Amino acid sequence: MLGSIRNKTKGWVAYLIVGLITIPFVLFGISEYFTGVSNIVIASVDGVDISKAEFLAKFNPQKRRLQQELDKKYDTEFDAMLKQSILNQMIDKYLLEQLSNELSYETTANELNTIIQANNLFKKKGRFSLEKYKQLLRLNGYTTIKYEAIKLQELTETQIKYNLLDSAFVIPTELAKLQKLNDQQRQFSYIAIHADDYVKEVKVDVQSVKNFYNNKKALFFAPEQVKIEFVELSLNKISKNIKVSDDELFNFYKDEQERFTREEERQAQHILLEDKSTAQKVIALLNNGGKFAKLAEQYSQDTASKANAGDLGFFTRGVMLPEFEKKVFAMKLNEVSDLVKSEFGYHIIKLNNIKVKTLKPFDAVKSELLDLYTQTQAQKVFYSLTEQLTHLAYEVNLEEIVDQMNLKLQVSDFFDRKNTQLNQKIVVTAFSDTVLNKGENSEILELSKNKLMVIRVREKLAQRQKSFIEVKDEINAHLMTLLAKIFVDNLAKNVVDLLVHNDKDTLKKLMNKNKLKWNHVDWVKRDSSKVKMAIINKVFALAKSTNGNFSYSAQDLDESNVVIIKLLGVKTTDTKTVNTTLERSLLIFESNEIFANILETLKSQAKIKIFSRNL
Repeated sequence: MLGSIRNKTKGWVAYLIVGLITIPFVLFGISEYFTGVSNIVIASVDGVDISKAEFLAKFNPQKRRLQQELDKKYDTEFDAMLKQSILNQMIDKYLLEQLSNELSYETTANELNTIIQANNLFKKKGRFSLEKYKQLLRLNGYTTIKYEAIKLQELTETQIKYNLLDSAFVIPTELAKLQKLNDQQRQFSYIAIHADDYVKEVKVDVQSVKNFYNNKKALFFAPEQVKIEFVELSLNKISKNIKVSDDELFNFYKDEQERFTREEERQAQHILLEDKSTAQKVIALLNNGGKFAKLAEQYSQDTASKANAGDLGFFTRGVMLPEFEKKVFAMKLNEVSDLVKSEFGYHIIKLNNIKVKTLKPFDAVKSELLDLYTQTQAQKVFYSLTEQLTHLAYEVNLEEIVDQMNLKLQVSDFFDRKNTQLNQKIVVTAFSDTVLNKGENSEILELSKNKLMVIRVREKLAQRQKSFIEVKDEINAHLMTLLAKIFVDNLAKNVVDLLVHNDKDTLKKLMNKNKLKWNHVDWVKRDSSKVKMAIINKVFALAKSTNGNFSYSAQDLDESNVVIIKLLGVKTTDTKTVNTTLERSLLIFESNEIFANILETLKSQAKIKIFSRNL
């Protein structure tokens, strides 16, 4: 199959291919629990259903992250694109799972352990920490069994890409050709001409402005706008009004002592063995003076702690297996246990350290207490006011809400539907039928976790045609920019013509009149940072002269800037040394092309059903 797919891949790119493909390992995801959606199916792949619950578990965290990154610029239109992207990823994942099963790809436990222990997230002081590993998993809603099962599947799937990379190849002549292009150097001079610098050289008469307005009236409409009044409920503002006495704070301290108590922690080493007879042999060696650390490194089958002489670090109750924990917290300092049986085998445990349970004194945590008390009380007030606001928003106008809840009535400036400065929930709601046309209060808008708002339209401005007086300056500036661009285009063309015809005297006069100067750039490669990349790209796209003369060209850099290029020379080097970075980039590009075609082939062969109405 790989052979037929390879034949469908695209040909080599004309120039250097850059950018490595990385295979992501998503180490953490927040567990999402949804009610009422577990039985809703959004798609099926060869009879395997993808539930809405699975979909939302991936969609919601990504949407939240996108909203945080874009803030007010987030648009609800992004939801459709994000949904499609997530769904495509999930379908691809199912197809790859099926393929990896068909090809009998498998990841061993040792390979998994190696990758987990190498992850910096799980390290403490540069070494893998089993305690930190379990804590991070627990905080993110995983058990070690669940997490490691997911990672095993992911690692198995990535073998497909790695195997493709191993099977990809680069034709030596193609590599040599691309390497030659990559190493090529060019020497040139250039003149950058900016239209903005020549606006003063052009004139726009009033009639031209009027003609443009009359012919393009559709461009000059003031959109429908609204001005809203609103009330806002903010946890931060409530927090600033919370007061507390020392006595109240001390009573709060007594109620929250558990929060400021450091639970007893114990540090232990262990040796894990599946075979009881071997475990008894190790016990005998310990009883005969054997060193626990050396025996752990030699015999322990717990690959996670073996490299650390069996050290498990400090841990509290509730972290380890019940039978393991029961024994550890019953042991005396420096004691070595008998065999402790668990589902993983037989443990021999040594207790190395004990941190006793301690309560931090009031004065040491007073500042933290004050913040916690303020936050707790403010939350209570916030939730109480939220209930009141929810009730009133459907029954009374904003003025009555202000009076009853002691809030401030605020008024916005006018804004339209395309406003990007305001929170998009405000914009969308303000132009909804209920608020805009029926004149009702909005429902409560949750702008953030700790900020709520209710809005009402105070004033509306209908869409209207802007008058000539309103837009004449805008049109005049636009026309001057257009004419200035035409001016610099003609100027650049004239310079190039004079260069080609070697009319030095006329060229000198023209350049002096328009204050043009050559900028010389010595030999550079296409990845040089000496000059703007836009100019470098134009230089390396310019054909070398065939008659030994210089090459000249006038090129648009963008809508308002032009660059004149004088190509002085092209230098290539023939090297027998292979550029391994380039070769690997080409291999990865090739394997990525094949991988994309594999997915397309799998999709064309699979029975995929998408239930868009359920998304």
